[in-house]
Amino acid sequence: QILLDWLHLAGNDPWMLAALLAVATLATEDGALVAGSLLVGSDMASSGIVIPALTFGIAAGDVGLYGLGWTARTNSFLRKRLPVKKSRPLRRWLKDRETSVLFFSRFTPGTRLITYVTFGFLRLSLLRFTVVMTLAATVWVSVMVYFVSEIQQAFSEYNTGLAMGIAFGCAVIFIIFIPHALKRLRGQPSLQDAALEDTNA
Repeated sequence: QILLDWLHLAGNDPWMLAALLAVATLATEDGALVAGSLLVGSDMASSGIVIPALTFGIAAGDVGLYGLGWTARTNSFLRKRLPVKKSRPLRRWLKDRETSVLFFSRFTPGTRLITYVTFGFLRLSLLRFTVVMTLAATVWVSVMVYFVSEIQQAFSEYNTGLAMGIAFGCAVIFIIFIPHALKRLRGQPSLQDAALEDTNA
């Protein structure tokens, strides 16, 4: 609610709103996503501002995790604390899978941190990483914003408070259950599974 209030106050300044949304993703990605969706649904902000801002913030955070992995390669303190022990088996596992692993990690809970850090640790292509994660973030944010805002607007003619409550509930369901459903449908091992197998081997 506090985040939503701050964003509401910045609603009259599109650049300030975009900056706040982007920064907010670094603190609470899901919270910023829900808040931005509700602002669009309430006609307090344009999707043309909200979607690019959220996408930029999320993609920047992903690149930051990639950078953490990259730095850990030459930093003994970080290297000992990362779940990346055997780089050669992981490189072999990732051959011909880099793009799909990256893209689907955005929608699969519990895989993002280890995936992004591992790609940096293995010094895999930063350009590929940035392009794929930006595309994945764009898809994720766009679907979320339009889904929640359309539901909110559909119920707003009856009661504004009720519409926001229903939209918020749908956003929570979307964030929690949709990724888990996609993970089941995908039915393929993740980078996390491969890392655990190599560590236990």
